[in-house]
Amino acid sequence: MDILTKTFIGIRQRLHMMASRMLADDAEADDALQDAFYRLWQRRDAIESESQAEGLSTITVRNICIDNLRRRQNNGTEPLDTAITQQADEDDDDRHETYESVRGIIERELGERERRVITMRDTMGMDFEDIADTLGISENNVRMILSRARRTVRMIYLSRQKKS
Repeated sequence: MDILTKTFIGIRQRLHMMASRMLADDAEADDALQDAFYRLWQRRDAIESESQAEGLSTITVRNICIDNLRRRQNNGTEPLDTAITQQADEDDDDRHETYESVRGIIERELGERERRVITMRDTMGMDFEDIADTLGISENNVRMILSRARRTVRMIYLSRQKKS
């Protein structure tokens, strides 16, 4: 019997316990040990002593377990909590409802110039300078109109929320 096989069989129980603790599953631990032995078997001629075989076996099993944990995490195979998923769906619904409410306030409650400024800035992402050039007004005036329009929308939205 070669050094690798003799050493691996001798420490198999310890390796299995280590893998089981890391992976929290005996079947996965068995797979990790088989994979480790297969990898080491391919390099068995390079192993010169029992201590080298023991060290390589321990490190190989540990690395395989870490790889399995990383793969599990990256692939998303951990079960998702349905409460989190439902909360995310509810948050999306709330965001959509809020967006629609604010958009309605902008369209129905603001004047033409305020509506254009807030749309150009918040929806289209235009710079204050570009908005000022487009509307033929100063940048400071654009900032003041935008500030007042946002304050008006906020006040109307909050007053409607209190009534609900």
